[in-house]
Amino acid sequence: MTVVTGQCLCGAFRFTVEGPLENVRLCHCDFCRRGNGSAYSANCKVPVERFAVVGDEGTLRSFESTPGGRRHFCGTCGSPVFARVDSDPEHIRVRLGTLEREAAAEIVAHVWVGSKARWDRIADGLPRYEQSGPSA
Repeated sequence: MTVVTGQCLCGAFRFTVEGPLENVRLCHCDFCRRGNGSAYSANCKVPVERFAVVGDEGTLRSFESTPGGRRHFCGTCGSPVFARVDSDPEHIRVRLGTLEREAAAEIVAHVWVGSKARWDRIADGLPRYEQSGPSA
């Protein structure tokens, strides 16, 4: 089984993900755009049993961005690390930008393009969904 490592920018929070990184989506919603300071967030839903914290210096913070939805980030460097939603307690949504660059992941779609920034230009042939798209 493949194991991929990830961390925040300063390295205070480190983790691993075991197994394949599947169904990666680029989310263009207002929350992801603002929470990542970019046009979109690259997210991968991972079963909680495949996610392990390997280093935590106590800097992890969270913010409830939507009712029942929490975004977890490093309180020192501000890096978004993962998200959790109460309606899906079996999964963690890992932010792919925190993973080692050799991580093998295939992007399958752009989601919430109905709320993307005007300046954001999607220049690939991946499927686009006005909202969340088909279930993962």
